[in-house]
Amino acid sequence: FENQNNVNIPDLGTATSSISVARTGNAPTALKVGVDIKHTYRGDLVIDLIAPDGSAYRLKNSSGSDSADNVITTYTVNASTEGASGTWKLQVRDVYAADTGYIDKWSLQF
Repeated sequence: FENQNNVNIPDLGTATSSISVARTGNAPTALKVGVDIKHTYRGDLVIDLIAPDGSAYRLKNSSGSDSADNVITTYTVNASTEGASGTWKLQVRDVYAADTGYIDKWSLQF
């Protein structure tokens, strides 16, 4: 499941991108969350996966010392207590001023 629509991340703001999943049963213990975020200072970003029931899974914390560009990686989440079906969201918060970016794409691999 993938969302390839770009979503701007406002400076000192929050961006959310959704993926609708139609699948029976629960999510796996090793749910793969592929993230491709273009940003000029990735340490600004806090990234959460939001399950259909509203539960949040922290993927990345902010770090003032992480000045590299972009977040392009795959996170593994134990989401086995969550029903797989529904709308999953990637929430990206920019918690420091001056740098901007966008969610390029993201995916869920069940």
